[in-house]
Amino acid sequence: MRLTRLNLEHFRNVTSASLDLEGMSHFFLGLNGQGKTNLLEAAGLISALRSFRIRETSALIQHDCERAGLFYQVEHERGNESEVTLYLSPKGKRLQVDGESVSRLGDYVGRFPTVTLCVDDIQMVRGGPALRRQFLDGAIASVDPDYYRALMRYQQALQQRNRLLKDPSRARAQLDSFDKTLAAPAWELHRSRAEQVRLLNAHLQTAYATISEGKEQAALVYQPRHEPDSAEAFLAILRERHDRDLRQGATSVGPHRDDLGFLLDGRPAQSYGSEGQQRGLVTALRLAQITRVREITGCAPIILADDVLGELDAARERGFWQAIGPDLQVLASGTAPPPEVPGRSWRIWQVESGAFTGSGE
Repeated sequence: MRLTRLNLEHFRNVTSASLDLEGMSHFFLGLNGQGKTNLLEAAGLISALRSFRIRETSALIQHDCERAGLFYQVEHERGNESEVTLYLSPKGKRLQVDGESVSRLGDYVGRFPTVTLCVDDIQMVRGGPALRRQFLDGAIASVDPDYYRALMRYQQALQQRNRLLKDPSRARAQLDSFDKTLAAPAWELHRSRAEQVRLLNAHLQTAYATISEGKEQAALVYQPRHEPDSAEAFLAILRERHDRDLRQGATSVGPHRDDLGFLLDGRPAQSYGSEGQQRGLVTALRLAQITRVREITGCAPIILADDVLGELDAARERGFWQAIGPDLQVLASGTAPPPEVPGRSWRIWQVESGAFTGSGE
């Protein structure tokens, strides 16, 4: 898949911009705070209508404006072209694909995949479990509508159960019915996560071997708090936790407590990995994600690399480009010119105060 045109209106610090993105390699060059990341953020919204930076839609709209508008022209490997229009307002989002309105996100996810690499990815190794769960949910839900729907059901049921737990006077009598509502999507998420992590791990090991020149062995491990083998088994665990959950006023078990483990030569990378090794790990994870996107959707995702190309050492950088290959469109950003990469000819865009000027214009 390739993004061939991107138009922005009142998005972040961009008042108006129209970019011709023909070609496979685009680099957005400029000082910090000029709009480079905003451009990549806008490009990434096409996948699941979510920013890789924040959750609040209102922050994406230019100050003192009622709404933001984005227009995408996309070319697929299958030879067809699509046009996507997205409007953002404080009241929500409005989406059209080829002139037809899309009302359910579950019918849309997976059609226009992107994978984003950014400097903060290293926090997936260094930070808390919430960041790793966020990655896992985003990576799966953006290409699997069934997972997305199960995730929405689970989050809604979890909120309802937690509200009930804060009212012990009525919780005892009603917890069983709320448990049943939570158990089915919880089991769907657990089962999908276990399988996807297994497949991601296989690809991560291959990618890490490439970018580290085989110096260490890496692994990704799914770490759920419990491992039920059915929705009924998870329901039993919930019931066993009634007294504890009532004391805490919150649900103490479920996919919202899961974690991922990163290993290097069998040891936790958070404790034993150097910065270079940790960056190599999260880069390998994104490469594994790219491979899974292609396997699931049959579509090559657009790669959005936000200020990360200069973070890898020379050997890992060579391995990264070897793993990427020449057939993926890359939109990258940085404060210094991009590296020379065999098989890629960068089009350089100068970025200043939300304006974009491409080489040759």
